[in-house]
This record gives sequence, structure tokens and C-alpha cells, in this order.
Amino acid sequence: MRTRVIAATVALYAACDGATRQPPPAKVAGVRVVDVIPVSLSGETWQDAEPFLALYASNAQLMAASAFTPNPGGSASGTAPIFVSSDGGDTWTLRNTLPSEGMTADITHAVGATPPVLYSGILKVPGVPLNELKAGDFLSPATMTLQASRADVDQPFVRTAQAASADRVYVGLNDFDAPDGRTATVDVSLDGGATYKSRRIETRATVGQNGPSIRPAVAQDRTVYVAYFGWRATAGSTVTSDIAVVRDDSGAGGATPFRDLLDPSDHLPGRLVATRVTIPWSNAPTLGQERIGSTLAIAVNPLHSDTVYLAWADRVGTGDIYTVHLRRSGDRGATWTGDLRTVTNATNASLAVSANGTVGFLYQQVTGSDSSSRWVTRLEQSRDGFTTHQDAVLATVPTNAPPLQFLPYIGDYNGLLTRGDRFLGVFSASNAPDSTNFPQGVVYHRRVDFATHRLLDGSGATVAVSIDPFFFSVPVLP
Repeated sequence: MRTRVIAATVALYAACDGATRQPPPAKVAGVRVVDVIPVSLSGETWQDAEPFLALYASNAQLMAASAFTPNPGGSASGTAPIFVSSDGGDTWTLRNTLPSEGMTADITHAVGATPPVLYSGILKVPGVPLNELKAGDFLSPATMTLQASRADVDQPFVRTAQAASADRVYVGLNDFDAPDGRTATVDVSLDGGATYKSRRIETRATVGQNGPSIRPAVAQDRTVYVAYFGWRATAGSTVTSDIAVVRDDSGAGGATPFRDLLDPSDHLPGRLVATRVTIPWSNAPTLGQERIGSTLAIAVNPLHSDTVYLAWADRVGTGDIYTVHLRRSGDRGATWTGDLRTVTNATNASLAVSANGTVGFLYQQVTGSDSSSRWVTRLEQSRDGFTTHQDAVLATVPTNAPPLQFLPYIGDYNGLLTRGDRFLGVFSASNAPDSTNFPQGVVYHRRVDFATHRLLDGSGATVAVSIDPFFFSVPVLP
């Protein structure tokens, strides 16, 4: 998460929600939570933050995941890893297939139509240039193929769609070389990544850039939505921003894509869902050892592209640090509800819509206060616009342990997808082996001793607690 406009930080706030910590909801049947770190890495103590997930509709066994995970061979190896699973997420192994020295900066990925094809966007180390990559077989140890590269880009976010002739790839990114400070961009490939075109989606004046998060979402009928932050003014460590959504009705295949959704106020592309919200920008530990400023998510009903959900975080008033808002449109983004949900002192909102119309809303919230505050990772589901919803608390861990190694602490985003009758996703959290931290239960493959709450290496010695990525599977509401 980078910026050319704001270099200031904000003061450290007390991470609390002003309420006594409540017991978690009852255990939800059929939930599975798995620590992604394999037994071979039992001795690792890295901060494996900012996880992501890719999965296939046609093969439930194949999955790829990632985090800020280093190659055990170090930077001299010249490659960085992803995690792969061939058994539906029960176990994971490391594949050092990314052309980056030891680890990546940002990384996201999405699948091709034919398993096990995988597309990835990374910020390569060193120098953090964008690499847009493809693997014909992500289970192979072969290094992914470089398809396109350039410098001065932040936070690539990959989504794909299947077409008769070739995969379509959409990489949302913040391109600092875009003209006039309109940095919100989508790199679009209509030929399986063989060629990309950079499509600028901001049509209004900015303060020199848009916010880092540029988030595409694609329906099966090739409708593509993209959400972004329209940064309009800055004052010290805060940004005044619009929350904007563009749409393309033909898969962004035309000469002037992302022009199918106009705002009634100025008739420019990009519907302004919210205007002049206050974004607290902090590149310092601010919320439970995490930085804030770029929480944004969008998801479209894959079978009914009229319905789209949007979540973002801003500061509502003097009493909150960072509040996540969730809204919905039922008419292709033309009009939007008010807030269906607001969650104070939360970040890392992710959204997915199942085939039966159930929306999943994943977020990580700081609850409690001072030394007793907790990071609570929660998946909410609703089929009635959040008049009612089901909760599953996936993890509740201390905010003050383990200590920060770098930012982001747990990530600027996590991952949520849906397939069939399940929501599938990843989040990062403390790996302390304490069953009370995981109300739905948890499976570790790295060596642990739950009786003594210890992580162990291959020799049985105690290993320091750190941040791990966790895969989860939750049944969709029927």
C-alpha cells in the first residue's frame, strides 16, 4: 500500500470498540479451519500476512494460496513461493514458482478455465515492479511465465473470466504513471494474458492519485464491475474520498471500456456510491498493530449480474478509528441501499455471492480494549439484505501478540470466494495453538502441543508465535 501524496502518519489510537467483549456465536456445523503452514515448515516464525486464494469451479481439489511468505532457500534462490493444495484445502505444500528474490511484495492470483492454469500479479523483489504471470500447471515446480511487466504500480488485484476462445484476465492496480493523477487502472487481457491493455477508469480530478485499492468483480455473463477510491482532497493524514464503481457490460472488450455506468450528478462514468467520506491514512500501527486506509471490496452475483455488493472503510466520527460499511445495488449499480451493515474498528472486508444469492461478508475487527483487545475474524452470511444473518467466528486472537515485524501486520486484504454450497477463504492471524482462539475448531499440520499452547520445530524445541495464513470452509446458508 503506497502513496505519493501522503507520507504523514497518524497517532496510535486505543484499539477498542467501547463494549465489553461478548462470547462468540454458537459453533456452526460443517466449518473447517486449517493452518496453511505445512509440517516441513514447523520451525518458521515469519509474519505470513496478506493472504489470498484461488480455486476452480470444475475441480474442488485444486487450490492455490499465497501470503507474504519467504522461500526457505532465501533470496539467493531467485524465486518466491505460493501454497498449493490438491486435496480441497486439507493439506498444503510450498511451490517456489514466482520470479522474485525470496518473497514478493504484493501478490494476488486467479484461475484459468482449464485446471491447473493460474494467473498471478505480483510486485517483484527487488524494486517492486509489476509482474503479470501465468502457469500452465501451478502444481509444477516450474517458474511461472512472465507475460507483462512495468514499474511504478501498487497492489495488483487479479480476477479472471472464462470465454470460448481464451481466458480473460483483469488486474486492478494503482498506476502512478497514469496521466493527470488518475491512477485507478485495470490491466485487461482478452487472450489469456498474451497481451494486456491498461484501461484508465477514473474520469474525475484527483489529488494526484487514487487510493491503492482497485477491485474488479466479474459475473458469468461477462459483466465487469470495478470499485475504487476517488481521492479528492487531503489534509494532513486524512483523505477526502469518493467511493466509485464503474461497469462494463461486455467484458471490457470494446475500444472504450468501463463506460456503462454513469453518475447522475455529472454524467461521468463511475457511480458515486458515497461522496466525501473521510479516510484515515496511516502507514503506522494504528488498529491492533495494523495500518489502515485502503479497505475496499466488491462482489457480484455470478448468475444475476444486476446484484452487486460493496464494502469499504472510512472514519464516521470522533468515536471510531475505522468503520466498515456494506451496501447493495439491485439494478446494476445505478442505485444503492444505505448501509446494510456497519462494523466499527474493522478492516480487511471481503465479499462473495453464492449461486443461491447468499452474500458472505468476511472482516477482521478489533474488540475489547488495551491489553485484552482481540482480533476477531468473522464471516457473516445473509439472504435478506442483513435483516438477519448468520455469524461464524473463525478466530479470536490477541492484538498485541506476536509483536509486529513489518507492515502490513495481518494484511491490507484477505480472501473470500464461493463454490457450490460453500464459502472458501483465507485470513492471517496469530498461530498460537490455543483452542479458545478458534471457536469453530482448527487443524494444524505444523507441529504443535495444544496442551501447553506451544509451537514446535522438527526437534521438539519451542518455536515463537507468529502470524500464519488460515484456510477456511463454511457451508452456505440453504
